[in-house]
Amino acid sequence: MSLDDLMRIVDEIAPYAYRVELYNWGEPLLHPQICEIVEYISQHRISVGLSSNLNHLDAHLARRLVESGLAQLLVSIDGATQESYGAYRRGGQLEQVLRNLQLLLDTRRALGCHRPFILWRMLVGKHNEHEVGTVRQMAHEMGVDAFATGVLFVDTNDRAQVEQWLPSDPSYSCYDYAAEPLQNTWNCHDLWESMVINWDGGVAPCCWLHDSQYDFGNTSNQTVHQIWNSPCYISARRAIGRRDRRPDEPLTVCHRCRGHPDYMAY
Repeated sequence: MSLDDLMRIVDEIAPYAYRVELYNWGEPLLHPQICEIVEYISQHRISVGLSSNLNHLDAHLARRLVESGLAQLLVSIDGATQESYGAYRRGGQLEQVLRNLQLLLDTRRALGCHRPFILWRMLVGKHNEHEVGTVRQMAHEMGVDAFATGVLFVDTNDRAQVEQWLPSDPSYSCYDYAAEPLQNTWNCHDLWESMVINWDGGVAPCCWLHDSQYDFGNTSNQTVHQIWNSPCYISARRAIGRRDRRPDEPLTVCHRCRGHPDYMAY
């Protein structure tokens, strides 16, 4: 998405939005204008968050990020060793990520800033659940602002995925291990609280979806207000609210999901 298109969207939502998260299906630090985007949104008194694998960073970008007004940076580091880290972050280099994280922390300190708030998140699966304590200690020693674990989502129709990735400890999972078939315990609130706008302007009902065929509209030819109150959104909200679809309402992906999506199974 171009900076001009994003500015137009921000201008429309500024009176109502309190947070914008500039990530979904991609690495935001690869966008050549990411700092300009963060600056523009921040100037509208909207909190901006990024999530990054932090494999791509240099001194100039680190300084620009700190000075941009970025409120929060979520750094994805899922292991204490290259073996455990690389099992999920294919192609990523743990040593490089840790160097980049230290660079960002040092830059923030040198500039006398407290932002961005840096959250180290570890996605926990069967391959790394034994390292949670070690990774938490690494985060503490580096001096990040917070550490959190996150859950992995898999296609529960694929038994191989379930056995390979889901942790043995159910406290690190969002799935009900006693259920048959296996189902996540997700309860959808996205249709009332957030909107996903993809790089091409397409609006998806949630961050699970990556195929444009499920879009509810496109900001290139509609306003955010028009899409938010469109027949697709209204019909989808009725579906998640367990209400019957009216004859004149469109059938959406949310009618199949009912608030408990099967990851990548659409």
